[in-house]
Amino acid sequence: MPDKKRQKYLRGIEVVGGVIVENSKGKILLTRAQKWHNKWSMPGGHLEPGESIIKGSIREGSEETGLRLKPIEIVSWGEVINSKDFHRPAHFIFFDVYCKILGGKLRLQKAELNKFLWVEPGAALKFKLAEGYDKTIKDFIKYKKSKGYL
Repeated sequence: MPDKKRQKYLRGIEVVGGVIVENSKGKILLTRAQKWHNKWSMPGGHLEPGESIIKGSIREGSEETGLRLKPIEIVSWGEVINSKDFHRPAHFIFFDVYCKILGGKLRLQKAELNKFLWVEPGAALKFKLAEGYDKTIKDFIKYKKSKGYL
């Protein structure tokens, strides 16, 4: 790998997992994160070596929200390379897990997230979303329709 590439992506390719949290009213959780230049996104973060996609995504989602989450299925995956929305150069391979709430109280981890709201999935597409999250929401809507939920 050329030195310039190595400097641009100091951590190499990063595997991350996120959660699409759905409440009992069928609304999904959007969060705002400083590291995504305060655009709307969803809870998530880096998977640890040896950690499965689902377990790591649930861990990250729970840490950032205070909620106990039940994974349903991985509904979206892809990559984002050097997003203009992220605070540093990065090459992410991402997986997003659809989750229901088992319990807990929503308390944002302030070091990661600064605001939240619950929205209908279709309405979420109208917000200023960080790069890649429109795909996640569209994949979630497609999944729900395929199961006859929407």
